[in-house]
Formats: sequence, C-alpha cells, structure tokens
Amino acid sequence: MKSMSQSLQKPFNNAHRHRTSRAALLLCVLFLASLAYPSGIIGRKGKKAASELQPVQTTSPQEDTLWGQYTLHYAKPADNWLEAMPIGNGRLGAMVFGGATAERIQLNDDTIWAGPPVPEVTPEFREAAAKARDLWFAGKYVEAEKMVQSALGPRIAPRSYQTMGDLHLQLLAAGTRMARPVALRSWKQGPLLKAADTAQLAADFDDAAWVDSDGSEIPANSTVTYRTTVELTANQIAAGLGRLELSPIDDKSVIYVNGQKAGTTSAWNKPYRFDVSKFLKAGPNVIAIAVTNVGGAGHTAKSVMLSAQAVAPKDFHRQLDLDTAIATTRFRQDDVLYTREVFSSAVDDVIVVRLTADKPGAISMRASLDRPADFTTTADGNDSLNMSGQAQQKGKHLGVKWHCRVTAEAKGGKLRTQNNAIIIQNADAALFFITSSTDYNRQTPTQPLTHNRQKACEKILSAAMRKDYDELRQDHVAEHRSLFRRCKLDLGGWDKAIAPTDERLNAVKAGGLDPALISLYFQYGRYLLISSSRPGQMPANLQGLWASKTEEPWNADYHININMQMNYWPAELTNLSECHTPFFDFIEWLVPNGQKTAQDAYGCQGFVAHHTTDAWHFNAPFGHTQWGMWPHGGGWCTQHFMEHYRFTGDKEFLEKRAWPILKEASLFYMDYLVRHPDTGKWVSGLENSPENTYFTPDGKTVHLSMGASMSQQIIWDTLTNTLEAAEELGIQDDFVKRAKTVLADLAVAKIGEDGRLMEWDKPFKEAEPGHRHISHLYALHPGRQYNVYDSPEMVTAARKSIDSRLARGGGHTGWSRAWIINFWARFHEPQKAHENVVALLRKSTLPNLFDNHPPFQIDGNFGGTAGIAEMLLQSHVGNSKKGYLIELLPTLPQAWADGSVAGLRARGGFEVAIEWQDGKLNKATVSSLSGKPCRVRYGDKEITLKLAKGGQRVLTEKDFQ
Repeated sequence: MKSMSQSLQKPFNNAHRHRTSRAALLLCVLFLASLAYPSGIIGRKGKKAASELQPVQTTSPQEDTLWGQYTLHYAKPADNWLEAMPIGNGRLGAMVFGGATAERIQLNDDTIWAGPPVPEVTPEFREAAAKARDLWFAGKYVEAEKMVQSALGPRIAPRSYQTMGDLHLQLLAAGTRMARPVALRSWKQGPLLKAADTAQLAADFDDAAWVDSDGSEIPANSTVTYRTTVELTANQIAAGLGRLELSPIDDKSVIYVNGQKAGTTSAWNKPYRFDVSKFLKAGPNVIAIAVTNVGGAGHTAKSVMLSAQAVAPKDFHRQLDLDTAIATTRFRQDDVLYTREVFSSAVDDVIVVRLTADKPGAISMRASLDRPADFTTTADGNDSLNMSGQAQQKGKHLGVKWHCRVTAEAKGGKLRTQNNAIIIQNADAALFFITSSTDYNRQTPTQPLTHNRQKACEKILSAAMRKDYDELRQDHVAEHRSLFRRCKLDLGGWDKAIAPTDERLNAVKAGGLDPALISLYFQYGRYLLISSSRPGQMPANLQGLWASKTEEPWNADYHININMQMNYWPAELTNLSECHTPFFDFIEWLVPNGQKTAQDAYGCQGFVAHHTTDAWHFNAPFGHTQWGMWPHGGGWCTQHFMEHYRFTGDKEFLEKRAWPILKEASLFYMDYLVRHPDTGKWVSGLENSPENTYFTPDGKTVHLSMGASMSQQIIWDTLTNTLEAAEELGIQDDFVKRAKTVLADLAVAKIGEDGRLMEWDKPFKEAEPGHRHISHLYALHPGRQYNVYDSPEMVTAARKSIDSRLARGGGHTGWSRAWIINFWARFHEPQKAHENVVALLRKSTLPNLFDNHPPFQIDGNFGGTAGIAEMLLQSHVGNSKKGYLIELLPTLPQAWADGSVAGLRARGGFEVAIEWQDGKLNKATVSSLSGKPCRVRYGDKEITLKLAKGGQRVLTEKDFQ
C-alpha cells in the first residue's frame, strides 16, 4: 500500500534531476495543504467551507509556499507517544497519534501537579553552611561537603506534573468487514523437555504420536511444546484475521506460525497479542508454542484465539501544520475518505476535534475518556462526558483537583451516551469540544480555588459551541499566525520536504544533510513555545506542556540550573516576546518564598532560588550536594527580565517588574558573598558547579567549592544588569553605590596554566572531563561578560575549554548539544556550529522532532532554535545607553550558502531581515522599533545607524566595503 506522499515520490525525484522548479514545489505544497484543508466540508450554519477560506494574512504566492513547507508529515500513525503530534494553546495541550480507525488524543492541562509536602530548609542548615565555608578555606574539602550534605533536606519524589488523560475515538463503521475470531482449542502436547526444541516448532514436524493436550501443569525448569492446525480461507485473511491473542501463559514462551517465529513472552501474569498476519495463508496453518516454566506452578494459556485486526487504511497521511497549528489525519477505509482535524484554540480555550467523511452517514464511532490512575468518568445527557480527579502519587502528595469535559455534536445521524461513552451513528460529520478546569491558584498555590469546576467547563464549552466550525478554525488560525508568522527562515533544499519527516530525519541520521529540515526544526521550536507558554498561563516545564504519565522524569518540573532558562532563549530573539511573560510571572511568584529561604538558609536579605522548583513555588536547597546545593537559580532567572527590556525597550516593564526583582537578587548576593582569605575578593559558596565533580589533591571526589566560575559569572551578570537598570531609570542611592562597590571587587573566573577557562577557583582535576554541563561558559552564553571583541583572551580560554570537554564525550545530551550550538555561534565558528546543529538532529531528535535527552526533554528544542538564530544574528555586545552592535550572519556555515531570514529581533529595539546568496550578504533590512542608535557589522566592517522610531534602512554588501 502506498501513501499519498509515497505516490508522489517518484515523479518528484525525477523532476529534481533536472533542477526542481518553483512551480513543482508549489504544487507539492498545495497538495500537502489540501490535506489540512479538505474539500467538501460544510459548516454547521451553512457558512463557507474551511477549504474555501482565504489565508488569514495576505501574502505573495512565494511566501505562501514557504509557510506551507513548515509541516511535519508522516505516512503512518504514531506507534508511540514520541511519534505523536503536539498541539497546545498554552494551557490545554494534546498529543495527537493520528490513528485511523482507532485514535488516541492524550490530553494535558498545565496546572495538573501532584502536591506537597515540598522541600524545606532544615533547622541545622544555616549553621552548617557557615561552618562548612571555613572548613573549605582551610583545605578540608571532604569534611566541608559532608557537613553541608548532613544538613540538606531530602528530595521528595515522585511529585510530578501529570497527564489529564486520554480521549479515545473508535471508528465503528470500519469494522463491518472484519472477520469473526477463531478460537484455537484442539491442541497436541509434546513430551517434557529441558528446553525448547526448534524441530518441534517447524511447520512440517510430525506430531502424530503426541497426545491431546489436557492442560496439565508444567513442572519448574521445564518446557512443553503445543501444536495445532487451523484451516483458514482467503476471505478470512482478507477481512483482517491476523492477530494471535493468548491469555496469560507461563514465564518464557516462544510462538511459531507456519515455522516462522512470531513472538515471545516474558511474564506469566499478563495476556499477549501478536501480529501474525504475514505468516498466515489460505489453507492449513500450523501454530506451535513452546511453553517454559522457570519456577513455581506452570501453565499454558487457557485461551488462544485468532482475531481480526482492522484492515489497514489506504491513502493514509497525517501531518502537523506549524503555520495553522492543526494536526490533520486523512485515510480511506471501506471506500470512504475520512479527514480528522485537531487543534487547541487560545481564542476559545478549547481543544476541537472534527471528523468528516466524503460519503453521507459514514461516521459511526465511540468516544471515551480514561487515565492511568486516580479518576472517575460519568456521562452527562446525550452528548457529554465528565472526567475528574485529584493529582497524586498513589494516595500521597494530594495536589491539584481537576475536571475535564467533552461535549460532542453530530451532523446527521444519532448521538447518545452509553456506558460512560459517547456513541455516534451514521453521521455526516462529528465534532468534539474538550476543556478543563482546576483548583490551582497560580499566584498562591497553597490557597486552592473554590469555584465549581464542572460549571466552569460548561461555560467555556457553551461559548465555543455558539460558533460554527469554520469560525472556530479561522479564529484559531488567525490568532496563531499573529505570533507564528512574525519570523520565517528559508535555508533552501525544499525538494526534500515531500518525504515524510521521519524518513528525512533518518536520512540525516544516516549521514545526509537537509537544510530544509533545519528550517523546519527552527520553526518547530517557535511553534512549541507558542503552544506551551501563553500570557496568563504556566511557563513551559521540562516537557513543555505535554506529559503522558502520572510520574514523569524529574517530575517534569522547573529546573532552573539551566533547563527552564533555555526554554526561553528563543523568546525575544525569534519575535515571541509575549510568550516570555509566563516565565516572568512565575519567577515573581517565587520571590516571597525566596525571601524566606534567603533568611532561613543564609541569614541574607533579598530572594534566592536553588536548582529546581515546581508549581508549589518551593526554592529550598535539598537532596544531594552535587545538584541540590546551588543558590543561583533565582539570580540567573532575573537575567531574562533585563533581556526583555533590552529587546523591547519597555520602560514600564523595567521600572515595575525588572528593577524590583533584580534588586532582590542583588540584595541576596551582596549579603551572601564573603571575602576570600587569600585574595580579598568577594566569592560565592559553598555550592556546586552544576552537577559536576572534581578531585581533591588527595584524590577524593567533591562537588562543592567557593568561587566557582559559573557562580561568579551569574553574580557579575546580576549586579551588572541591576546597575544598567538603575542607570536607565535614573536611580542613584545607597543600594546602587553598594552594588557598584561589590561588583568592582568581585572575583572573576581564571585561566589555567593549560590555557583553559577554569571551572573552579582552584585548578582541580575534573572527575568527569566529558561532563554534560559546561557551566563555566555561562559568561559567553547566555551571559554577556565575554565576547570576541572586548575580551578575546577569555573567549580563547573558553574555546579551549569546550574543545577539551567535547573531546572527552561532552554534548551527549540533547539540551547540552543545543547549548553548545550557541557557544560556537558566539565564537563565530560557523562550521563547528553547523556540525552541532546536525549532531542535535542525528543524536538527540525523536521522530516527532522532540528533543531527546534521553528521555524526552523539551529544552533542547528551544536551545536549538535559539542557536540557529544566533548563527544568523547577534546583538549581545553593547548596552542600552550607547547602543548595541547588530552582527549580520556572524556564524553562517557553508551548508547554508543561500537563504533568508526575516523577523528576528535585536537588542535595542530592532527587527532584522537578511537575504544572502553564495554565502555573501545580498541585503539586510533593519527596522527601528525604539528610535535608539545601533552599530551594524558585517564581516569586519561596521556602520552606525540612527533611525527614527518606525524608520527602516536597507543595507547591502556595498555598505560594508
């Protein structure tokens, strides 16, 4: 069976041999777009069909072609969660599997978290931390660490962000031609053996001397083989008979069908299903099972059955259109063409699912809700289902109470509920509306909301259902495009876009290059941020918005020793400033607890947050010193507030939001720092350099130190940002004077005898020289302390550090590789940056383009998108008063010889579009959003621009000669 995309593959490739034309590309894109905008769909109120709606934004045909290319598409349904397609409106998310007759849509609400207790500062911590400093300065590194470790509270887990559950859609009409199941009852039983005899499993083995099976028990450490023959017709096989079902069978069994191995079992207490369709034939079929009992009472399966699998659909295609944020599945079953569209609307706060068919009355289906644990479902009237529960971990950590509601509509046919499911019969089209409500109080989570959650859902659904489908869809697309279409990237190579996305990724993993896949990956990162981080909602967590289980890796929480910050690296740079606001809200909500923690743990003013937090706003040190003893999460996060001002020039934000939290972080640091007894400089500690380890002079492994490079760099960044904000606001007071004094005497990172930037205050030997964290390069990126113009010696030392780290296996996790792309971009090393972009795809990208730590962790997607943008545009050199240096194509690799980018933002309030050909600048358009001056650099030449607010300047290569 060929998919639609496969059927186009051969002529498309033939055309490519003669240089694919724009017209051919446009036809391919229009074909893919037709899958997302199927014809013949009638709105509920008789309005124009969705397929006839014009694009929300008027663009040229060439631009429409490019927007249409930003599509993930596949020739088969998702086999697992990591192949499904993510959608989201910031609050409501879903993973769409794109099944044909059986669809799974896994649902998320961004506030469903298991609850307290949370880590807290222990009574003995403050005194232990102070004494440990003295021990460390005295060279008693191990004793110092043991003292801190003894005072840390425990890690409390699992206490996870959780799935809301699954919506299952079963297409019933497609089962009308399925074969009836065949029970296999007449078995012959062989002699007792020590191990399976493959000869007895062969199709032509003579079992005439064997006895009829009596189902007797199998002794421990023994094997018995069972055989039967079943006669099948060609019609039975054509109707889908091909699944072998076994009730629980003993420990280790092996199944053969017509002499071919069809499967094995590994557990005595669960049933098994095997697809044996490729082994079956019309006529007699021999089924042989060797059952091995490892210990205890042994048994064969009480029931073995051949059943029908749904007949494989024809013309199957599923896609996620990043430009419309709609997941579409299309397939032909029983001569009916079905189309399913799924999207999560930020306008109407609902997830919408629509199924249509090209023949009237062809839709008969069942819809149900379930969840791994801790829920109840009920039907409500003839058209709705309710599912509710409380997030928890097996009766502990009772957390957020939630309610999910699904309401259905059918055009034509009948609609009813039965056995907690929605049943639709003989409809022309079916619509499902999903929403949720929880008792989570974002600002004060310890004081849950008390509203009626079911009524809240009903209100949301009622408002959405007053619109017809076309209006819902059009409003959703328009709102999404208002963000998505601000930025576009074209690296060429779109001839490869006709192939399914997983096949393209596999070709890259096999050694190929696909610049268009990199453009898609870049936009996918922007799409994921739009989908998982919207104003008024929770920020993107370790998995963005999406979680399939009740216990996710690392609780899917907010790791603020890099991961949460990395989620927001592309926000300002790729023109998604609004998507940054949930981050600001959340960090501000940490401040009250952070002030208490600063006082309880260290006796300091200001606010502090350590390496991680979650929906309950805790920020205490806890767990193991290697990761838990690190008080710089809050300081690092405040950098984002100043960066937002640099990009937007929003003075009100600077005054009311950035300045207060920068001041709080600086107050903490000015109290927390101590004088180094040898140098007299201000140093921070005791704390780790995130998750890394070093050897003491006597060979012991230790994690904690004083004055680690990253710590000093974050403090430099925080104080510098605070002073810049004060200058912008005209603030001169005792606090500002003190901050200047401390900054002037702050210890800075050192260069070792080998020329590398040192990670610790002393030249300790690294216990993990290939460690995934490269923390001591913070000052290069995302910090601004080092750059190739003002501090070349530090940049050279940082370059040697990263060479050493990578030579010893660094960059082996997705997010680490993404960070490395940004480093090479700041080094102005185009080939190295490109090598790591490709490595991110080859080594750390899943079939649905999610980042793979492993396991899945979304920060690599966001960091990768930011890194690609940094290769094309940089603006971190300079300041708000004197202006910033805008660097055009600072790290352009040879593989991207021709291309264009538009809608990138630069610090100082600028928007930039760039076109290049044969690796050289064609033109760049710099638009001023603030009226501030800037310098623009291309190659080794700079020019100064003074544009009025709203002004624009087009630059070419001649301007830099």
